[in-house]
Amino acid sequence: MPKKINYEKVKEVNKRIEKRKNKDFDLIVVIVNRGFSDFVVDAAREAGASGGTIIFGRGTGVHEQNSILGIKIQPEKEILLILVYRNKRKEIMKAICERSNLNEEGKGLCFSMPVSDIAGINHLLAKK
Repeated sequence: MPKKINYEKVKEVNKRIEKRKNKDFDLIVVIVNRGFSDFVVDAAREAGASGGTIIFGRGTGVHEQNSILGIKIQPEKEILLILVYRNKRKEIMKAICERSNLNEEGKGLCFSMPVSDIAGINHLLAKK
């Protein structure tokens, strides 16, 4: 038999989420060749980020269409997701781009997106 839903608990959680609905945070996404994420993480931390998440992937862009002996090469990528305070975003992105040479062709890319809803960031809110 399924558990009965505690609607009071659901309302409480929704209130906490609603409080955190704000425009204080952005998500920085960085995509680099595998093995270069350490430069990104170090630069982001030195510029004020508290950490991030690294996901492994593979590229399909212009620079990934090379082949050796007729076999297509699909270089492995590292995708970094870094949640930052909006007022620190530009500084952190600048540090990442400079340290990782992202202004050079084929080195990777970096972009940010606004975050409207967020939960589970108690470690960041405690620092504020």
